[in-house]
Amino acid sequence: MNGSGIGRRVRGIRATASVAALTAAAAFAGVGLVAPSPAWADEVRSDAPAPSVRPDFRWRLDGPILGAGAALLAVGHSMNATRRLVPPEGLDRGDVHWSFDRSVIGETDTHAGNESDYFRDAVLAYPVVVSFVSQSPGTRFSGTLRRSVPYAEAMLLAEGISLVLKNSADRPRPFTYVPVDRRPTGPAYDVTQSEAFRSMPSGHATSSFCAAAFAMTDHLLSRPEAGWLERAAVPFVGGALAGMTASLRVEAGQHFPSDVIVGGLIGASSGVAVPLLHRYVSADGRHAPRPSGRAWRQAVASLLAGVGAGVLLSESLH
Repeated sequence: MNGSGIGRRVRGIRATASVAALTAAAAFAGVGLVAPSPAWADEVRSDAPAPSVRPDFRWRLDGPILGAGAALLAVGHSMNATRRLVPPEGLDRGDVHWSFDRSVIGETDTHAGNESDYFRDAVLAYPVVVSFVSQSPGTRFSGTLRRSVPYAEAMLLAEGISLVLKNSADRPRPFTYVPVDRRPTGPAYDVTQSEAFRSMPSGHATSSFCAAAFAMTDHLLSRPEAGWLERAAVPFVGGALAGMTASLRVEAGQHFPSDVIVGGLIGASSGVAVPLLHRYVSADGRHAPRPSGRAWRQAVASLLAGVGAGVLLSESLH
């Protein structure tokens, strides 16, 4: 078999593995949402869908958050990253301060870049799917729509902060340090465009970790009575999808590890903070009970485990 045939087969195996990973993640999430807790579990869990618990919409809170996010995006878009002349041999690697960042220079897997878009899109849809599945049938559409407001707020804030930092840091992407004869062709690797100097932070990591953290936090606040399996499943799957997205951006040569770490911290902070600022109330207007400290520890540990699993899985595919 010639080289191109082997390459097609390898790409086919990777695509199949990616689909299998997403299928397994979805199955795990479904089991966590509907399966009963084992008999030895020390917490009581209702196997029925959650009662109607929703975030309370208040213009005094939501208006300023939406306005701040929109303002940050406007400021970010008004800024332009400073372009540099990239010589044929690439930029000087000595300008990259951290060794763990320098170690990824030379990775330019274009297939990883395409796959990162797929996983980012999947994790962006994930909070909506979790919200829809976990609510009682009569409130699924209305409850999911109400959650779209704080979700949009969290995403606007995270993306706005990320964009302002991108256009003020002017950090060259890893592929700008690669010699021209080893650099992929195409607009995504064009060193003459200002986009080549918007590496810090990673926008993919920002949005994916915002979505994963929002799904975790919103689910905890909406279902404080959920059992350990449900609490573990929801953040684990979101973390795995976000971890794969971030790791694939590094493997594509589009970002340094520090880019995705900073982007992930921005996104996760916004995804947790925005729903926490909202009151979650039942249908009769009473405040829903807050999740316990143990529930938070379980959820955060599962999110981190999912991120690690996603990174390992992406590296095994490439």
